[in-house]
Amino acid sequence: MFRATRPVSSRAGQFFFFGLLMAAGPVRGEEVVLDGEGYRLPATIEVPEDACGAPFVLFFAGSGPTDRDWLSPLLPGGNGSGRQLAEALRERGIGSLRFDKVGSGRNMRDLSVLCLDHYRDEGELAYRFLSERPECGRIFLLGNSEGALHALRVAGTVQHEPHFGGVISLAGPSRRIIDYVVEQLADQLPRIQETDEERLRAALDSFREAVLRLPDGADSPPDLSLIAPVRGIWEACVDPANGKVARELLVIDPLESVRAFHGPMLVLSGERDLQVKTADGDAVFALVMNGDRRCRRLVLENANHMFKAETRDVASTPPADLARAYAEEGRPLADGLVDAVSEFIREVSGDSEE
Repeated sequence: MFRATRPVSSRAGQFFFFGLLMAAGPVRGEEVVLDGEGYRLPATIEVPEDACGAPFVLFFAGSGPTDRDWLSPLLPGGNGSGRQLAEALRERGIGSLRFDKVGSGRNMRDLSVLCLDHYRDEGELAYRFLSERPECGRIFLLGNSEGALHALRVAGTVQHEPHFGGVISLAGPSRRIIDYVVEQLADQLPRIQETDEERLRAALDSFREAVLRLPDGADSPPDLSLIAPVRGIWEACVDPANGKVARELLVIDPLESVRAFHGPMLVLSGERDLQVKTADGDAVFALVMNGDRRCRRLVLENANHMFKAETRDVASTPPADLARAYAEEGRPLADGLVDAVSEFIREVSGDSEE
């Protein structure tokens, strides 16, 4: 079911396929390709030196075409926090698997499968791959932003399995994504254009209601003249090919998956997160206090949305400048992130072995 690959040419996508990885495990940062039902999932596995029974983390990338390293063509830079965190955890004896979800990185072969359930299927495939590896102990699902939503949906199907460890939510949403879009634009647009705020709010509310009614009304778009930044979102929602997944992502209630989860969970927020506030993490944590004493809540003071180090004032710094820090060369992870994640994993794994 699972195959590994090693690049043998500089041409993207050209690989030499060979059999299932042996029990000794791959070298650090080895590329693998997982075979699903009618699709392939390109990924990177990090195996620590002493891997016998080691905990592993399954990474889930955030919104848009964000790849396994947590890089996006929509943002400049090649310093993804997903790769940074995976490599830092490996040095602490924690393995990981991170993959290009469909529509990102090298996973662009068949975009017709784009939907929430396919994201879940990819995550489950990756989970099964890890659970069948002899060196793998407990498996933890870690998602950033929208990725936390996907991680929790996968957790809903695997949380009672022997290898399951817990969920780690980095800036996971507590509300529908459409609500975040409207909230952020209501805050940012008056700063960059002369707009009557009452008319702006009315236009944004009309846009939200139109999205919630879709696919009905696709041929009758709301007036977007005052809120031009949402035009691309509307066009994505009514696109005949991929509109379904755009609509699903905008309107799904992330708390449904939180309520369905009954295991250890670490909820992390960044104090300087422009997109998902600490109050959202509080709302998620309030629901996961489900009797499991290993649920944890932590706010990192100088962390942005991607959990990179950020010390600038969010309110006074242009959003574009803040976003450039997400993958900026040389920018480290936020202080405390690796400690928080690794300590939670060690605590839960240690309890599980008792």
